[in-house]
Amino acid sequence: MKRETEAIRDLLFSPIAVELQEVEERLRAGLESHSSLIAEVSSYVLGSAGKRIRPALLLLSAKLCGSEDGSRSVALAAVAEYMHVATLIHDDIIDNADRRRGLPSANSRWGSHVSVLVGDFLYARAIQILVEDEDFRILKAFADATVSMAEGEILELQTYKKLDITYEEYLKIITCKTAALISAACQAGALISKTSEEQVKAMADFGLNLGIGFQLVDDALDFVADEERLGKPVGNDLKEGKITFPLIHLAQNGSDGAQRRLRVLVAKERFDEDDLLEVRELVEKHQGVQATMEKVHEFLDKAKASLKLFPDSPSRRSLLCMTDFVRERDW
Repeated sequence: MKRETEAIRDLLFSPIAVELQEVEERLRAGLESHSSLIAEVSSYVLGSAGKRIRPALLLLSAKLCGSEDGSRSVALAAVAEYMHVATLIHDDIIDNADRRRGLPSANSRWGSHVSVLVGDFLYARAIQILVEDEDFRILKAFADATVSMAEGEILELQTYKKLDITYEEYLKIITCKTAALISAACQAGALISKTSEEQVKAMADFGLNLGIGFQLVDDALDFVADEERLGKPVGNDLKEGKITFPLIHLAQNGSDGAQRRLRVLVAKERFDEDDLLEVRELVEKHQGVQATMEKVHEFLDKAKASLKLFPDSPSRRSLLCMTDFVRERDW
């Protein structure tokens, strides 16, 4: 998995390879604290957080729009990752998750009390960087995204095991939880560059549609992925009572018998592996994953369309490749 991640980074992020390394250094430097425990937990979570997609998108967006201020881009890319990692920590606490990308989660190692405060620390560190940057528009973009992420978490909790959730309600949740921060990162990259309002909006729209597509793929993978590659238990969302698009499709378009059986299974207080297998078979029979991927294509095509405003460049090509990576990934 690690080698594959590095290969993907090399392919997609070659125009920003130097800056990404600087982001890693900036992330580590920002973990200095009066508490050695904060540094220990933060370093652990940052080391297992994933592919650095949000920092990369900010850097690529800045380059696409003509920015030459590399140090500023690196600092704001660190903001995007700190905020993302903070949400991962808080998500794992809410979900009582034991693992994150194949490793023990922070809350399973250090407990919820320590973990929630470390998440707060990372949010606060991000705010410090934004204040030092002194650009109110960028501060607002990330502040709005933070509010959206909190709203998305609450909305998701309110739809626990709610099979009559509408597509519009589901779309609002994933837009808030996932797409808002990705959009803010792309918007911030454009704002660094002092480009036109039209291009700033294009990059914000690109990030929003890419983020929605990304989460839709995540939700599809929860039913079909290989657990070792996915880095978390397959079917985890269903076990946690999260109603995602494959289930929405089944609940709305499955046979009467399938819909009745789904409601019985989802309503169970204890959900075992046999139940999970049955739901996955129902989703497969009624093409829930295929329906989800049709939505993925819709949003990723919108993301690509936003890039038509920009001339060809290595950064534009990387962003186009990113949409294809999101579409085709299996982890």
